[in-house]
Amino acid sequence: MSAAPTNRYRCVMLRRSGASEIRVVRAESEAAARAQLAAMGREPVSIEAIGPSLLDSLGERIAAGGWRLPRWRPTLRVPPRDIWWPALLILATIPFTTAIGAWTLTGIERWRAVRLAADAAPAIGRATEAILAEEARRSAVSVMAAPSLSSLAARLRSALPEDAGLAGIALSDDGALSVEIETPDPDRLRTALAADPLLGALREIAQTQTGSGTMRVSLKGRIA
Repeated sequence: MSAAPTNRYRCVMLRRSGASEIRVVRAESEAAARAQLAAMGREPVSIEAIGPSLLDSLGERIAAGGWRLPRWRPTLRVPPRDIWWPALLILATIPFTTAIGAWTLTGIERWRAVRLAADAAPAIGRATEAILAEEARRSAVSVMAAPSLSSLAARLRSALPEDAGLAGIALSDDGALSVEIETPDPDRLRTALAADPLLGALREIAQTQTGSGTMRVSLKGRIA
């Protein structure tokens, strides 16, 4: 007794969250598909027959003898002898032709690199000269804009409190000013320097007590 043919059924079910779930079931009939889902605890909303799959149809055809795999019989054809030697010669020359091609390409790339470097040399030289000229101009401008050491000393003396005195002053090439001032009240000194737009850039870097009971305050800052 042969078994009844099976079919595929698309079954749509609703979850508690409201989302739908689609499951494909193989069964002999719609009632059998519904019974399979009931055994799994699923209640379908709709069942639709979609027919057997391509694999099922192919299996049925194979089982019925209506389709067979084609037989493949390899045939070996031996080329004539007059073709062997040219083919072997071509195969033997492949490594040499590959090496010659690689050497040729390497030489061409080196020649291009040398040519590009030669063409770019004048432009690089002009750009370097322009950069050096701009740096020299900026250095000259900064030197001309920076006040002299004597004018800075005079400005410091006029800005210091009456009980403070200038103990040392130095100005570096890059415009950094170093100052040492003796004062009995460093807080009053800071207030007096902060009132000057130029000297307000000085920052305290150290304090040492002198033998006379005053404090020597070291300050440094860029004023150019």
